[in-house]
Amino acid sequence: MKIFQLDIITPSSIQSFDNITYLRIPSLDGLTGVQARHAAAIIALDVGEIKITINGKDQYFATSGGFSDIQPEGIQLLLETFEGKNNIDKNRAEKSLMRAQKRITDKSADIDRVQLAMQRAKNRLNIFSKN
Repeated sequence: MKIFQLDIITPSSIQSFDNITYLRIPSLDGLTGVQARHAAAIIALDVGEIKITINGKDQYFATSGGFSDIQPEGIQLLLETFEGKNNIDKNRAEKSLMRAQKRITDKSADIDRVQLAMQRAKNRLNIFSKN
């Protein structure tokens, strides 16, 4: 089985994963799957779920978007945020979702910003419940 290395770079940390057999990322055009020796590409990422398969086991993470730099020998994800279940504060995400749901009908609110906050909160809660 072919494997590759994944480096995840955020404003506050760098994490490396070895022995990756599969990566699924939330591109702006939908979910994108990547395996070893994928063609080189730079892909913009959306809010969503990152799935990493290591040694046959899936791990899930939340992201608020960024970019992927895919090369045949490895991948770098340049992300705004990268959160696993252990990094997600469930109560904070639930409160954020409730605030956004209340503000969605507020005519003075920036609807795009409110919808993005709602999307991020739902994504975090989804990842929290998956792992």
